[in-house]
Amino acid sequence: MMRLFVVAVWWVASVLASPAQAAMSATSPALLHKLDSRPKKVVLLPPQVFVFELSAGGVPTRMADWEATARTNLSATARRRAETDRLFELVPAPPLDAAETEQLEAHIGLYDRVAQSVFVYGRGEQSAWAHKKNEFDYTVGPGLAFLRERTGADAALIVLGSDFISSGGRKAAFVAGLALGLIMPLGQSFITAGIVDLQTGDVQWMSFDSSSRIDTRDPADVDDLMDALYQTWPGPR
Repeated sequence: MMRLFVVAVWWVASVLASPAQAAMSATSPALLHKLDSRPKKVVLLPPQVFVFELSAGGVPTRMADWEATARTNLSATARRRAETDRLFELVPAPPLDAAETEQLEAHIGLYDRVAQSVFVYGRGEQSAWAHKKNEFDYTVGPGLAFLRERTGADAALIVLGSDFISSGGRKAAFVAGLALGLIMPLGQSFITAGIVDLQTGDVQWMSFDSSSRIDTRDPADVDDLMDALYQTWPGPR
């Protein structure tokens, strides 16, 4: 089932997106105030990114093969960039049995909902919710602690998102619309990466980026994307 977050954010991203926009982020003050507590070893959970083709009429069709390519690109680039930028040691998720897989899926689903709150309130950009930037109490609970025991990791990196890619027909319709003075949205991507403490389940950091130019099937685009997301990771490189 598609995560609620990537569906809800599709509308938000289409409004906020700008090709030159830098990644946005939200970080727990506890991490900012004690940078030496940053996780040293992080387990990369399977990216939950959904890829669609937009028809000429704007109808999205989920593309399983494109999705597999995008998830592979994101996993590979997340590991490579983490090592190159000397952020943390990023290790793959271990093999899981049925019960552990169900536990992981449930917590990614919970994180998905928490991520919405962090995106809307956790950056403190709205005056009514500015206090949430310091009262950063977002958590998914300790249910992923078994990954700490299995991998020795301090935290988990969770990547969520959606990518809507225009079909040839939609691109043609876009050009035709311009001739009539009409503007229709083309493709749009929204990707978020977040770090969750495995012992407590507390969200330590999240970064968000949206673009009308990124194609998650393209390794070079994904490399630029992960670089932008990682640039918001707090502290020295």
